[in-house]
Amino acid sequence: MCQRAVWLALFGLMAALLAGCASGPVGGILKSSESPATKSAPAAVTIAPLIGAPTSVTRRLTAELTTAARQRRVRVVGSGDTSAGYTIRGYLATSPDQRGSKLAYIWDVTDTTGKRVHRITGEQIVQAEPGGDPWAGVDQDTLSKIAAKTATNLAAWLPKQTATAGARTTTTEPPSRSRQPTSRRAAERPTRTAARTEAKKGEFLTHVPAVSGAPGDGSKSLTLAIKKQLFKKGMKMTSSDGPRVYTVRGTVKVGRPADGKQSVSIDWQVLDPEGKRLGTVSQQNSVAQGSLDGPWGKTADAAAAAAAGGIVKFLPKPGS
Repeated sequence: MCQRAVWLALFGLMAALLAGCASGPVGGILKSSESPATKSAPAAVTIAPLIGAPTSVTRRLTAELTTAARQRRVRVVGSGDTSAGYTIRGYLATSPDQRGSKLAYIWDVTDTTGKRVHRITGEQIVQAEPGGDPWAGVDQDTLSKIAAKTATNLAAWLPKQTATAGARTTTTEPPSRSRQPTSRRAAERPTRTAARTEAKKGEFLTHVPAVSGAPGDGSKSLTLAIKKQLFKKGMKMTSSDGPRVYTVRGTVKVGRPADGKQSVSIDWQVLDPEGKRLGTVSQQNSVAQGSLDGPWGKTADAAAAAAAGGIVKFLPKPGS
């Protein structure tokens, strides 16, 4: 499985922290009186490596989700099992909260072609010391709650789908022909909007300079993706700094290869108009060596979606 695809939301991971509502419960499982030939059992699923959290957290959450899903009669198979009709890709991110730290999560369910057909989102508040490691407070109880909510949603959604891997499925997204132009316009719109709002007095604007340190086309992709996400959350964007402009500065760091893997982190620093740092939203993961050296694609979108909720907490509310 392509590790680059796994990075879809590098945490890529949550609108208001996580946008994209999950589908509602499904009613009707096939009755036992139906003959085996007419039954369409839900397809098996496999869980891809989780993105955005330390290995100690991702391993435990994967185990919890596997157990919770099987308890709800969802067939979970290994990554190499060709019977899997769907892959679950998880993205995690933390952000400051008055009650400690907020752990947001996105689960994208993709079919055998890699197309997203379902999304599950949510968040949990965890205990965290101010300025300390936000992941330290992620205990087993928190992971169990996330796994239970996710598995319940998945178990409700799967019966609607066909059991044949790669078969036509119900999606929560518009057709790709209409989605691509819309996405392009959304990515470009912040700059055009900023030009109309910069002259207004009393407004705070947001500037996102080019993300630094990213391999492949990550700098361009991440910059456009975070602009789009902030614009969607009501932030008024500008193409340059100024006296009433807040800056969101993204930095990617890639570690040295070791045993075929590399550590990758993204820090989003939020600066006030005087350049004072207000806070940082951090994302981290370990990926296959060189897996991000080419196009980031939806990986950038997922990373930005996961980080945007934390970033806006440091920015003035729209209209202030």
